[in-house]
Amino acid sequence: MGTNKFSSFEEINSCIEKRIYPALKEIQALHRKTFYKVLKAFQENNVSDFQFKPGFGYGLWDAGTQVTESVFASLFNAESAIVRPQITSGSQALFLILNSLLKSNDTLLTLTGPPYETLKSCIGIQDSYPGNLIEKGVDYQEIDLIKKEYLSFEDRNLVKKAKLCWIQKSRGYSERETISNKEIGRIIKLIRSENPSAIVAVDNCYGEFTEETEPIENGADVCAGSFMKNPGGGIARTGAYIVGKKILLERISSYLIAPGLGFEFMPNLGFTYEILLGLFHSPLTVKESLIGNVYFSAFLEEIGFSVNPKYSEEHYDIVLEIQCKTKENLELFSNAVQKCSPVDSNAKPDPFKQNGYKYPIIMAGGTFVPGSSIEFSADGFFHEPFKLYFQPGLYAEQTRILAEYIWNKLR
Repeated sequence: MGTNKFSSFEEINSCIEKRIYPALKEIQALHRKTFYKVLKAFQENNVSDFQFKPGFGYGLWDAGTQVTESVFASLFNAESAIVRPQITSGSQALFLILNSLLKSNDTLLTLTGPPYETLKSCIGIQDSYPGNLIEKGVDYQEIDLIKKEYLSFEDRNLVKKAKLCWIQKSRGYSERETISNKEIGRIIKLIRSENPSAIVAVDNCYGEFTEETEPIENGADVCAGSFMKNPGGGIARTGAYIVGKKILLERISSYLIAPGLGFEFMPNLGFTYEILLGLFHSPLTVKESLIGNVYFSAFLEEIGFSVNPKYSEEHYDIVLEIQCKTKENLELFSNAVQKCSPVDSNAKPDPFKQNGYKYPIIMAGGTFVPGSSIEFSADGFFHEPFKLYFQPGLYAEQTRILAEYIWNKLR
C-alpha cells in the first residue's frame, strides 16, 4: 500500500484536502441549486404545521399526505406523486410500478443490463418466489444501451414490442458505472424513436439530488426511490415515493390500496412531519455524502485501492465501489465501517444469506434506522471479486474518521 509516502495521517489528510478542493466547490454549488428547488417546492405548496397532524383509519383525503405528494410532484416536475409510509422499501415501490403497469404477455425490457438483486427476484429471473412477474405471465428481456448511439437490429425489435422499458440509474452490484440523468434522457430519446408508446420507468434509488435535474425532467414517465436513501435525509424512518404521469400513478395507487381508493385512503400514520423534514434536509445530507465519497475515493487511491468513481470524476449517486480484491480486505473495510459507526460499534459484520441475493452478503453500519443506506454503511457480496459498496452517511467528517482508522490499521 502507499502508506509509506506519508509520515502521519495528518500529512496524507492535508494532501487529500488540497487535491479535492475543486470537486468540493462543485458539490457546494450543486447543493445551493438542489436546496433551492426543495425550498421552492415547500413554498409553492403552502406547507403548514397543521398538516403534520397524525392521520389514521381510512385517512380520507389526509391533509398531510396530500401536501406531501404535492411537494414531491412539484420537486420532481411530475404530474402526480404517491408518497406513503406504507411503502416500506425501494424494492416494494419498484415492484409496485411493475406489477401494476404490466399484464400477462406484456414485455418488460430493461435498458441498462441486469437490474438490482432484489428486483431480479421480483421479476422471477433469479428465484421463484410466489407472485413474481414471470409467474404472472410477463415476458422479460434485457439489453444494455448505456453509451450506445444506435440500436442494433435485435435491440430495435425488442424495443418495438416492449410495454415497459426499465432504467436503473445506480450500478447496484453490477460491473457497470452509475449513469447520469443526461444519459438517461439520451437513452429515452433513443427508445422513443422506435416505440413512442412505451412506458419508461426509472429506478432512482441513491441518485436523488446528486445532479441539478431528475429523471422525470429528462423524459421518464415514472420514477421511484426510498426514504431509506437520499430523499429521507437520514430522518424518515420508513416510506418511499413514486412520481410521474397521473394516468400511470392512478393505476399504481389502485394496486397499493384498492381500485378507485388509492388517492382517497391515505392515512399518514404520523409520518408526515418526519418525511417532510427529511426531504428538507436531504440536499444537505446528499452534499455531505458526496463530500465523503470524494474524500474517501482520494484517500483509497492514495493508499493503493481501486475505486469507482474516482474523486476527480462525476458522482451520479452516493455509492462508492471499493475493489477490495481479497476476502481479508473486504473484512477489514467492513469491520472499520462498523467500528466507526454511532450504533453497535462493537458488533462484527458477518456474511449471511438473504432472500433475493445470489451470494452471501456482508453488511456493515450501526444505523439509527435498521437497513438505512443513507446512513454511514457498506455492503457487498462475500464472494469474488470482493467489492464493497460504501455510503458515507450524514456527515462527511465521519468518513475522515474512517480513513484515519484504516490508516492506523494498515501501518
